[in-house]
Amino acid sequence: MQLIYGIRKELYNFLVPVSGIRKSDLNGQLLVRCDREWFTEVESRVNEYLAENKSRIIEDIFGIPISIGEIKVALEGTESKYFVSSISECRNKGVGEQEKEINIDTRQYENGENIESFENKLVGCDGLDEAVNAALQIVWGIILSEKNSSNSGQLFLPASRSGLQLMYKHYFAGETEGNLVVPVKDFLRFLQLYSENGQLDESRRALLEFGEEHLLQGKVFQKGDETFYVEHHGEKAVSLHIASSMIHELTPFVKALHATRRIDWLYCDEVENSLHPLVQGEMARWLIRMVNAGMHVMVSSHSDTMASRLNNLLMLTWLDGRKANYQMLSELGLKAADLLRPNRKADVYEFRNEGRGKTVVEKLEFISHPLMGYDFQLFGDNLDKLYNEAEKITR
Repeated sequence: MQLIYGIRKELYNFLVPVSGIRKSDLNGQLLVRCDREWFTEVESRVNEYLAENKSRIIEDIFGIPISIGEIKVALEGTESKYFVSSISECRNKGVGEQEKEINIDTRQYENGENIESFENKLVGCDGLDEAVNAALQIVWGIILSEKNSSNSGQLFLPASRSGLQLMYKHYFAGETEGNLVVPVKDFLRFLQLYSENGQLDESRRALLEFGEEHLLQGKVFQKGDETFYVEHHGEKAVSLHIASSMIHELTPFVKALHATRRIDWLYCDEVENSLHPLVQGEMARWLIRMVNAGMHVMVSSHSDTMASRLNNLLMLTWLDGRKANYQMLSELGLKAADLLRPNRKADVYEFRNEGRGKTVVEKLEFISHPLMGYDFQLFGDNLDKLYNEAEKITR
C-alpha cells in the first residue's frame, strides 16, 4: 500500500504527452479527443519514466534503497473509454481591462455514452497550446483519481496510528529522531494541519453519522489543536489522549471524512486494530459505504472476523445482482447501502510468506458455484487447527 501511495504521489505532476491525441474544430471550439492511441502513448511514457527513475522513487518513498524488480502501470478499459475536451476562449471583464479566460469542458465517454463531465477555467492562458496541455493534464488527473483533480487527496493510516496521534507534535518539533516512510510522514502532516470542514456534502455527512452511531457510539471533534471525544448522551468531552484505544484507532477515519482537505483515496494498515469482533463487522459495513460514496479504499487485515464479514457482504452483493432479497437483509440487520453498488468493485489479495525473505501475492477469485465468496485459505487453516486442538482437549 505504501508503494502504491508513493507512486500515485509521484505521478501527480507527470507531464503527459501530446502525441496520440486527435484535434478538430467545431464552431470556433477546439475539440481534443483522447482515446486508445493516446492511452497507449501515455502508458508507454509513464512506464519509461518509472523504469528510469525506479531507484530514486523507491528511496524517496522508503528512505532506503529496496530491491524491486519492476514498477509498471496499466491503463484499463482503453477499448471502450475515451475523453473529449472542448476548449473555448472568452473575455473576463476585470477592473479597467479584459482578461483572457479559457474554458475547458471535459467529457468522459464509455461505450459511446457520456458518463461524466468536468468543467475547468484557465485565466491568463498564453494560448491554445498551453490550453491543450492543460486539458490533457485534466484528463490525466481523472484517470489517476476519477476526479476533476489529479490530487484528489490520499491518506495512509499506519498500523501504529494510536501512538502517532499522541506523538506527532513532538516529531515536527524535532524532539524525536529517525526517518519515517513518506506515507507515514504525510499522515503526521495531515494531523498537524487538520481542520474540520464545516460544509460537508450529504454523502460525507452520512458516512460520519454511520461511524458515530455504529462504531464510536459518540462524536470526535477538534477544538483548536486538540482532539476530543464525547459519548452519546455524555455530559463531558474527554481529550483523545485519555480515550480508549478503540477511539484512538477510529479517530483518523473520522478526520479523513471530516477534513477540509478532501480525502478520496484511503489506505489503512491493520484496519481491525483494537476493534472488538462485533465492531469489526460494523467497520466492514463502513468500508463498503465509503466505496459506495465514491472513495477508493485499500485495507490490510490479519483478522478472520474482518475478512469473513467483508466476504459475507460481497456474497450478498453477488446475490442482490441476481435477486433482491430485502427480507434476508432485514433478518441480518443490514441495509441495501451495505452492499456494493453495481458500478463499484472489490479485489482481494492474499499474501503468503514463502520463506527466504520472499512473499507471494495472489489475487483471489470470487467463487459463486457453490457460493462461498473468497476462500481465505490461511485463515481457514488456522481455524481448522484451533477446532482440532479443542476437539483433542475435550475428547
